[in-house]
Amino acid sequence: MSTLSELVSDPVFQLNSLLWLTQPMPAGAGLRPVLREAGFEVDAISPLLTLPPDILLRFKDSGLAHQDHIRPDVVLCRQPDGRYGVVECKGNSFGVDSSTAKQARTLLVAAGPRLDESLGLKSGTIKRSVASYLVPSPAAGDMGLTLQALDGELRSGKLPVGTSCVLALEPGAAAVSLVADGTARGFFNLPAEKVDFVRLEEGTDPRPLYFIPYDPDLGGSQSEEERAYCKRVLFERIQASLLGAGGRALPPADLPFDAVGLLNDATFGMYGLWENKDSAKHMRKLVRQLLTKLAEILRSEVGDVFRFVENQGWTLQVPSESTKDAICNALSKFSCETMDLRQEPPQLELFEDQADE
Repeated sequence: MSTLSELVSDPVFQLNSLLWLTQPMPAGAGLRPVLREAGFEVDAISPLLTLPPDILLRFKDSGLAHQDHIRPDVVLCRQPDGRYGVVECKGNSFGVDSSTAKQARTLLVAAGPRLDESLGLKSGTIKRSVASYLVPSPAAGDMGLTLQALDGELRSGKLPVGTSCVLALEPGAAAVSLVADGTARGFFNLPAEKVDFVRLEEGTDPRPLYFIPYDPDLGGSQSEEERAYCKRVLFERIQASLLGAGGRALPPADLPFDAVGLLNDATFGMYGLWENKDSAKHMRKLVRQLLTKLAEILRSEVGDVFRFVENQGWTLQVPSESTKDAICNALSKFSCETMDLRQEPPQLELFEDQADE
């Protein structure tokens, strides 16, 4: 299992910490959603922000390396006063001469005074915006210096740069804390520079229950061990959805399943906020990979009761109580750890993908 110091550098842990910080939670839950307390919620996950044409021309004239568009990890919003925070998760800081700086320049401008255009919102919807980097606490100082340097470059190039700030995750003996620089604290109305938001108990996994256990947008920044863990958690949740549906079935019954529904179950509805179509398709491929394996298991132990039908999707047939018991027994015995979790999912045929949408 990864150490806590390693986890705060893992982008999937960072992403899920950010999501937890925006969720309504009862008192005594062991998680303090300080961003939710300040009125912020998730507006979008991995949205496409495209720079307006005139800004792209200015970038070209400036000679600064940049991208035409960017997909930040999360956009947070506080609707009553039109505050939008564009957040990017990073496992470490980076310098102005690194390849990542090209992405960062784009983010700082996209999250600036014309963010409403990049998000496709009505002019005037956004009153204040910020580009924020979420990093492990040891990297916060260097990250702040890089943002200052990039800000200077962009202003010299006469580009409409926005406000930037740094959020950080700091591991401790009893808690994980959210640490904010002065700009972040003011924008997000945080109660202090450092706020404990996850209480830790000795001998337990420090990872909170992940809303998004696996994110193809962030997987390239993860260790192989953590990426395999995340995929296993996703698979186990999908497996649990099938098992739960089978256990509740009243025979005879034909139970339909599709990738979108299973992914929304597995991510507590967060899949519906995902705006990166390529990543969403990758997730549906993973569902296909797992369901194909489960179909093989059921075919060998029960019979041909779980199959994919062209233009319809997946159907689990439960003709009798005895078959129901056999299905539940086979599904409950199967362990996702027997699969090669490092294997890439197979390509979907067009009709397969359409059936799962």
